[in-house]
Amino acid sequence: MEQEKKKSSRKKIVISILVVILIACLGLSFYVYKKNSEKQDYGTDSTTTTDDYNYWKDTTFRVSEYDDIPENYKRAIVKLFIDNNFYSPKDGEPSYYLTRIKDRAKDVYAFGNFTGKTEQDGEDMAFILEKNDFKSSAIYIISSGGDLLHWQEYEGELPIISSFAKGSKIFMDDTVLQPSPEDGLIVKFNSYRKVALVYNSKIKKFEEYHQYSKDELEDMKNQSEYEEGDEEEPAVEAISDSAK
Repeated sequence: MEQEKKKSSRKKIVISILVVILIACLGLSFYVYKKNSEKQDYGTDSTTTTDDYNYWKDTTFRVSEYDDIPENYKRAIVKLFIDNNFYSPKDGEPSYYLTRIKDRAKDVYAFGNFTGKTEQDGEDMAFILEKNDFKSSAIYIISSGGDLLHWQEYEGELPIISSFAKGSKIFMDDTVLQPSPEDGLIVKFNSYRKVALVYNSKIKKFEEYHQYSKDELEDMKNQSEYEEGDEEEPAVEAISDSAK
């Protein structure tokens, strides 16, 4: 009789342990499921939700030249479009979009460590958006996490961009080439005008520097020589009173 009670007691203990283990497993499974659901359904403050991204990605990135852009940047761009009502602007509000011209698309985005402080070793991304007036544009620079680092508008201009590495020689408010303090961007407006966009760590913002062409430097040199020549006045012989 006593042995049967002991067996029954052990059986209850084993069942109790199994029930506790089962509850713990169910609880862990629910926790993991919830975490995965949060990651899948909700974006961060700088990126969009999965549903919004899947809905808008084909509308945003319409040509194959954008296929190589990593998804984290694409999600951030979609979020930017949503936040600024670019997909459905109200009356009078500006709207922007990525170019759908294949030959141009490869030259409207670039990557680099533009601020010198990348997030999780991810590069920053710069991209040009075209305005719905078909003649103006804006440049945006975002981090790998989708944070907006810089933006500015270009009224009446549709530039292209390319990146350059820290230490590359550029003009910085001088006609003498200097090494760039950070990775930067060349913003080319036409065959005659281009600027370097470089982050200034002292004032915590990007600055533009005009990049001189060979023709501009030659013209400046000729102008300087011409002005120096004008400053040299011919010598005038003094006429003495006795010669009068």
